[in-house]
Amino acid sequence: MYRIFLFFFLFGPVFQSSAQVEVEGFGGIINLDSITVTASRAGFDVADFVDLVLKDKSFYQAFTNLRHHSYDFTNHIEILDKKNQVTASYDSRARQHSDGDCRSMEEWDLAVNGKFFKNAKKRKHKYYTAKLYDRLFFTKDTVCESVRVFEGDGDPRQEGHINKLKKLVFSPGEKISVPIIGKKMEIFEPRMAKYYDYEINSVTYKNDQPAYVFSAKVKPAYQHRKKDKTVIKSLQTYFDKEDFQVLARDYRLQYSGALFDFDVTMRIELKKVNEKYVPAFLSYDGNWKVAVKRRERVKFSMQVEN
Repeated sequence: MYRIFLFFFLFGPVFQSSAQVEVEGFGGIINLDSITVTASRAGFDVADFVDLVLKDKSFYQAFTNLRHHSYDFTNHIEILDKKNQVTASYDSRARQHSDGDCRSMEEWDLAVNGKFFKNAKKRKHKYYTAKLYDRLFFTKDTVCESVRVFEGDGDPRQEGHINKLKKLVFSPGEKISVPIIGKKMEIFEPRMAKYYDYEINSVTYKNDQPAYVFSAKVKPAYQHRKKDKTVIKSLQTYFDKEDFQVLARDYRLQYSGALFDFDVTMRIELKKVNEKYVPAFLSYDGNWKVAVKRRERVKFSMQVEN
């Protein structure tokens, strides 16, 4: 299903250090490190692995599992000014209680500084990014999944934005229905693949866990902001070598145009709890501006403690 380019061959000399592979149905050429080349000789199927990268749903399942799990977590949000100085912040510890269907939340050690809310008493948000964080991770009253699925919730416009965000996080590389930049998200299609370098490397994740990391990075010639042929500047997904479970994902998104201007970095890590994977850590560092809206510079992190 795949062939080797240039003078590198998977079944070549033992001193081979790397290889380039083209996989059927994939838009670009993939670079392999020496350990991955050796693994290919022993049965690691590059084509099957790439297919897994494109179709894997375990990341989405991990976030779904979080809704049915009781856990403690910490929250930290910072609002920054033009000089990247913190002007407002929100910190707390919280606990989600879940019986498997219905969930509720309690919060303590709450510290709010600066003008974080428009109206603190009514918890009316001043910043859209903070409002989105609230919608994604906080539970008000009691929410039952069996009911929520049918009823829907929240502002339809915000729900639409959340659905686009979910598609980006859970299925990077797929087209998103956003003007101008939507098609540029399809980084594995031949039309976009020419702008990227792709790699599969063998790494040690978290100091002791053998893993493969699949990387897509914009080629040096297209990295300058004025060459906005791309939106996803880099994407790395870490897989457990034993069962190919997704362990973490790093993103860098950047674009400058009349309708949108943003520079966002994200990292999401998963961990196994009660035989199921859930998000363990999420960090976000974003500077973005949408036409007719004020620019927002926000950093946040969410840490699951158990």
